[in-house]
Amino acid sequence: MNVKNVQFLAKSACRVFQDNSEEGKEQDKQIWSLTLAVENLPQNLPYGPNARNADLKAKPAKAMLATLKAEPEQFIYYNNGIMLVVDSLRAKRVEGGDFQVRLSYNEPDEDTEDFLGHGVLNGGHTYKALMHALHGEHKRGEKYPEISNAFVQMTVAVGIDEESVASISRARNLSKAVPDYALKNLEGDWQKIEDYLPPEYRKNVVFKPNEFENNPDGAPQFTVVDLVQRLALFNNKLFDFRKDSHPISAYTGKGSLIRKWSNDDYAHIFHLLPDILWLEEKVMETHEQLNGHSSSGKKIVITKVSGCSKKSSTLITGKEVDLTVAPPFVMPVLAAFRLLVKDGQWIKPREELWGEYGELLVNRLWETYRNEGRSSAASFGRSKSTWTTLTNTIAMRFVQI
Repeated sequence: MNVKNVQFLAKSACRVFQDNSEEGKEQDKQIWSLTLAVENLPQNLPYGPNARNADLKAKPAKAMLATLKAEPEQFIYYNNGIMLVVDSLRAKRVEGGDFQVRLSYNEPDEDTEDFLGHGVLNGGHTYKALMHALHGEHKRGEKYPEISNAFVQMTVAVGIDEESVASISRARNLSKAVPDYALKNLEGDWQKIEDYLPPEYRKNVVFKPNEFENNPDGAPQFTVVDLVQRLALFNNKLFDFRKDSHPISAYTGKGSLIRKWSNDDYAHIFHLLPDILWLEEKVMETHEQLNGHSSSGKKIVITKVSGCSKKSSTLITGKEVDLTVAPPFVMPVLAAFRLLVKDGQWIKPREELWGEYGELLVNRLWETYRNEGRSSAASFGRSKSTWTTLTNTIAMRFVQI
């Protein structure tokens, strides 16, 4: 076993917990909380007990480096910090009010290769990003001129036995990243959507994880992301049909819609949300008729290959339908109706517009699917021609837009 010692200055050092319940143990288990300027962070701490490999290309590390570059003084507020596990820690206040901290930790040698070792147990991306900003090889134009303004929080576990090190590492690294939509909710970005979502549908949509954890009917299967997706289908501002631009990303990239979200981009259509959900019901009702209850001879055979099935499904409105239809067979139909919205208003009552174009569009969609040789649902949904065909179905019949 190789014993390493390291010494550095900390702005604060506090022993926040001591476990002296194990009699006869040479040293009690302790947890310390340290706050230090990142420029005082010691180099070359081992990653031995960390369950994850730190990667500067990972999204969290990129975000940390961006903060260190643009607003380093905010780093300590945005970051969860670093957790170390060491053999011993001593802290002594020095002149000026800072603390001189001395750590001792063990590194495995060739004879103890099964020992995880001490070092960074959690927060490996944080440590690697800080080391890169301070001492790494930077690309041209990559500078961190005010990194001296950045501080980091460090939790240090002392006197932890090897078996506990492994258990703590697993436990600390099982946490899931907070989804982007939940962070947006924290910032109040979804308030307008919530305002226009009919109250009777609210229980079917979560705006943050585990929101309806104790719901006797089970957790809703929809999130606010699904509502953003549907609003995007009607967003002529972002997807101008006159420029042959289509909301294909509503199908292929829901995450990008969330990351690029701006209330200003959707302000003109928030009020259409109830109508959009009503239209989705009508589309699904038509699918039901064409796939099992139609006497018109136009019956479409739903197959698993198409991503559809005879299994029943529930819509955001709570309406149950007798089959499951893949998104590529619903979204392009809904998106075509954006041609019938002018200055944020329907050009006619929605019922009239559905009567004129609804079944026509659903039929045209299945006709297009058959003509393309029954390709996979994913390929069909990604194809620009799918969306263009349905848009043109309305554009050729209605020119006063």
